Amino acid sequence: MLIYINYLDLNKVTCVGIKKKILAQCRALKKKFKEVYYTIYSGQMIYLLSEKDNILEKVFAITNDQCNKTIIGWMKKYNVESVYIRYPLSDIWFIDFVKELNDRHYKMVLEFPTIPYDEEGWIKRPEEDRYYREQLSQYVKYCTTYSNYETVFNIPCIPLVNGVDINEQREKKLRKKDDRIILLAVATCEKWHGYERVLQGLHQFYVNGGKKNIFFNIVGTGTQLSYYQRIVNEFQLNDYVFFHGNLTGDKLDEIYDNSDIAIGSLGFYKIGLQSNAPIKLREYCARGIPFIYGYDDTSFGNENYFAYQVSNDATPVNIKEIIKFYEMMYDGKDFINDMRDYTLSKLTWDSILQPVIDYLIKK
Repeated sequence: MLIYINYLDLNKVTCVGIKKKILAQCRALKKKFKEVYYTIYSGQMIYLLSEKDNILEKVFAITNDQCNKTIIGWMKKYNVESVYIRYPLSDIWFIDFVKELNDRHYKMVLEFPTIPYDEEGWIKRPEEDRYYREQLSQYVKYCTTYSNYETVFNIPCIPLVNGVDINEQREKKLRKKDDRIILLAVATCEKWHGYERVLQGLHQFYVNGGKKNIFFNIVGTGTQLSYYQRIVNEFQLNDYVFFHGNLTGDKLDEIYDNSDIAIGSLGFYKIGLQSNAPIKLREYCARGIPFIYGYDDTSFGNENYFAYQVSNDATPVNIKEIIKFYEMMYDGKDFINDMRDYTLSKLTWDSILQPVIDYLIKK
């Protein structure tokens, strides 16, 4: 039995992507463990759910300590032996929790979704986290992260890449080539997405006499959305850039079908990251839509003709280069099948989590 401990409210719109990732991880883990459970914290309630997203238990819990004691009780009740934790930042209560797990001899792996994370704006008490995280290595034997680190806070690290459940990503239809190029970004619009680089590139392209019709669909909301909207108004790009809000299901499938090139993160330089493995590129690859990204990704490089890397800085995206990329991609290549095949061979959670599973099930 395994429990996946998560302290986020996965019912929030901003956590849609995280929830998809956690459920996909749970489905992969379920193939190796008899049962897999996971937790969420919402409305001062801690919930225990199955990997099929069914609520099994819920308990009123105001403090972190109450949450952790409740989780320990569930672990006893459901005969849990292995623990996978999404890192919630460190405080005295989290240190006490991992200490108790270690003392009770649970096999435990701690996942750091982002390293380094000190520059991210969501951290409420950074000094407290920096103090207590130095104690983690006393109780946690292995961790994972999505960068190529051998250790994190002196904990031996199993480096991972973000994976994808290809069954959850419908293959896109090929949009017939015409006089337009339609770009697509699907994200929560945080500062590390850096979509202003595309908007600035479009502005420069048209100011300098560009004639090609380049359209940009932005799907999602977030802290940067109003910033992007101001740029569009300032540069008078309203005829080229469209904000669609949050889309799911058939509407999301339709906008993928009617787009040519997807946009990954272009602003990791803002939070001090040079390399990463965000899930969005894996979803783009599973869909079969060529993409642009602006950092070193552990799963993509020059050998992947369907992926175009730009610099990891504030430089506006060169639209003329994007046009060349489009012309190369849409010149008879069967890139949709190639991208789906690459996803199946390299990017599924089943293969990515195998080193974690090997550690957790080792006697």
